[in-house]
Amino acid sequence: MLAALLIFYFTLAALAALIGLALVDFRAVPPVAGTAAFIVTLAALVVAVVR
Repeated sequence: MLAALLIFYFTLAALAALIGLALVDFRAVPPVAGTAAFIVTLAALVVAVVR
């Protein structure tokens, strides 16, 4: 249960950061979103390999 709450919290925090970035400089959102997606993909790969 705690893990699900942490996932929810960090997902909301990441979305809020991207929205805030879009309000400041919309052109910077695609590179940052792509980098974030790459990091999440690598983390999922590491979890799959470790399990």
